[in-house]
Amino acid sequence: MSREQNLPDRIADELIARIFTGDYAPGDRLPAERTLCEQLGVDRTSLRMALRQLSRMNLIEARRGSGITVLDYRTHAGIDFLAAVLDVPGLHLGGRFLLEALSHWERAVPSFSIAALQRATPAQRDALRASYDAQLAALDAGEDLAHVAAIVVDMQDRIIEWLSDVTLRLLANSTRALRAELTRIHLSLNDAREQIEHERALFEMAFAVQAPIDQLRAAHAAYLEQQHVALRAHLSRLPPQPHRTTRWEPPNKSIPRTRKS
Repeated sequence: MSREQNLPDRIADELIARIFTGDYAPGDRLPAERTLCEQLGVDRTSLRMALRQLSRMNLIEARRGSGITVLDYRTHAGIDFLAAVLDVPGLHLGGRFLLEALSHWERAVPSFSIAALQRATPAQRDALRASYDAQLAALDAGEDLAHVAAIVVDMQDRIIEWLSDVTLRLLANSTRALRAELTRIHLSLNDAREQIEHERALFEMAFAVQAPIDQLRAAHAAYLEQQHVALRAHLSRLPPQPHRTTRWEPPNKSIPRTRKS
């Protein structure tokens, strides 16, 4: 769910989108505060609050005598920037980014899923089965795939909790919106019921078969790679670069022109 938007948040989102899409490239200098305030139609206090958010994310750096310079987010930014990007309204990540995310998903998910499932208590296993039942029930009730995808992501989060891995949990929190969107697209491209039932059978096998972890991990990885063929093809057809479908709209209230310092 998107955070509540005050004016500094909106300004920060706008600047984050410009950095992520390359409108502001690494090494670029941001316009002077007075100019940027006039371009955005905002007051200097709100702008400075937004700039502090970007500075905390290591997206910009104030250099004496040189103004504010844009840093390369690929080198300097962290999980908080990823979470912020995913929360910007109207910002499309681009097919290249989504394909990269899918590749990381396919590599990481088998490892932590199998490890978590092998540690799961009987109650946790029952909770996992109940999640699959809820997914199928949502399909039977005619719920849209976004609702089903939300149930899937809740299940993923529950599995991650079983590992008691704080770093992984932070990453999962940051990527929840991305995982939900990829899951929704995946379900829309395939027979959703067949996908859910197939995956439930795979996890039941992990519960029942005392196979080596490496063997189960390899089986799960092969399953994901095969199941994501249509999803990968779909993402490959998307515009590769991030882009936006919305434009900045200045606040409704009149903003006084800033004076030169």
